[in-house]
Amino acid sequence: MPNYHPYFISSLPFLQFGMKAPLEFKRFLELASDSIPKSELTILENCADIIEEPQKYKYNKKNIVKIWRDFEFMLRNELVKVRAKRLHKDAVSFLRSGLDAGPLFAHAIGEIARQPHPLEAERLLDMLRWNKLDELCFGHYFDIEFLFVYAQKLLILERWDNIRSAQKQKLLNSVLEETARQA
Repeated sequence: MPNYHPYFISSLPFLQFGMKAPLEFKRFLELASDSIPKSELTILENCADIIEEPQKYKYNKKNIVKIWRDFEFMLRNELVKVRAKRLHKDAVSFLRSGLDAGPLFAHAIGEIARQPHPLEAERLLDMLRWNKLDELCFGHYFDIEFLFVYAQKLLILERWDNIRSAQKQKLLNSVLEETARQA
């Protein structure tokens, strides 16, 4: 299959953190299947499972998939350290890899973990992820690396769409219950 990355990428809607996802991840994959080689499509199809099933990927040290996976491990390891400290437990047995974050990153995670509202902490964590994806995308404009970053961002936006719709449903249910009690 010929490489149609520039045409496909230029047709994709712009993504910004906090917006409603302009298309579903499944639709993104359908569109990509017509424009990119099957080997690259497989990378995009599996990008939601990058943490749980890393064996699906063959990568070298400079591969964006490995860099993203390592970043996620560092982020999660720092969260484990903060939570273990709060529970007076040893974090070592819960860490998933030997990757260690720098002091600035650890400080940022500590600040996020101190947020009084869990939803705000999740928003800040996803903003941290989004910023890392922006960093990874720099210099990649019409290649699989750009598409991988786009897919990850789309998954973040879909996650927040689900959170927002769940909150609306919960609010609607509470209003309906209150109305039923008053009747």
